[in-house]
Amino acid sequence: MKNLTNNQKKAMNLFDARYIQMSDWADEGWARVQIKSLIATLVDGGWDEKSAQGTIGSLCEAGMIVEEDSGNYIVWS
Repeated sequence: MKNLTNNQKKAMNLFDARYIQMSDWADEGWARVQIKSLIATLVDGGWDEKSAQGTIGSLCEAGMIVEEDSGNYIVWS
């Protein structure tokens, strides 16, 4: 992982366990996920919704999550 904050690392660990390791692309280290699922995962993990959105936004800025033209998001491990 890039140089992420502890909060970002915790989020990526949740995404890795829930999405990346279960995806068809696990060997390549990524998964395609809808934004509402990413938010729900963080809320289930203890974030409030606004904090979850901010964490996802910061991970997008860090290049760990990338929006596709289809509206889905690619999450990288």
